[in-house]
Amino acid sequence: MQSSAYIAPTMSDGVVTFLDVLGWRGVYDRNPNATVQLSVLVDGLRKQGEQQRGKVQGDVIVKSISDTIAIFTHCDVNEATKAINIHGELAAWSIRKSIDAEIPVRGAISFGNFAIQNNIFIGKAVDEAAAWHEYTDWIGVHLTPSAEFVFDRTNGSTQWVLYTPPNKSAMPWQPHCVDWTRTWNDRSQEIDKIKAKFRSLGPIVPEIASKLLNTVNFIESTAPVADGEGNSTDGN
Repeated sequence: MQSSAYIAPTMSDGVVTFLDVLGWRGVYDRNPNATVQLSVLVDGLRKQGEQQRGKVQGDVIVKSISDTIAIFTHCDVNEATKAINIHGELAAWSIRKSIDAEIPVRGAISFGNFAIQNNIFIGKAVDEAAAWHEYTDWIGVHLTPSAEFVFDRTNGSTQWVLYTPPNKSAMPWQPHCVDWTRTWNDRSQEIDKIKAKFRSLGPIVPEIASKLLNTVNFIESTAPVADGEGNSTDGN
């Protein structure tokens, strides 16, 4: 007879975000405190998630394995936009904090069924977020197709901007991307700070350079402007 501890969890719908640290391989050579900084980031993200409690029926669950952070919120399709907005806020916070800590992250947000047991997670939303979060070539987070299909832009917050994220292969689409710069007052000054942070990540070898340059292009070319429905659009 199987122990109750090993009963398979029930699949249900919800929002899933995967984030991973860029340049984690060999990080100990350039940043001996990386593991501590990542632990602080994960702990801070959990606290940020706790502050979202009550906005949707499901709680925000944060898991981490090595350099990957996974965020889960169970919800039905009617609450999907609210949950996606929550994950967008958490992703924006994570990007800003990770750059400050010199362990920048990229990721993707999906919607669909999933199940969690301890540090094991399965489901269509997990597979989709996992596939997309390593596909982009920048520091940033965007919605995957499943999340786009349920996202109600009329109820979306101003933290989103339509933008074509740089992918490892050409893909002509403009998903909603997290505008992690929306709190900036002096964009020019903040961009200079970001570039200074990127210089400190050196040596900027070719496999890292494209990610940093694509990120700079995003923050320099995208000036999000809220439209009449509270959505953000590309300012170009």
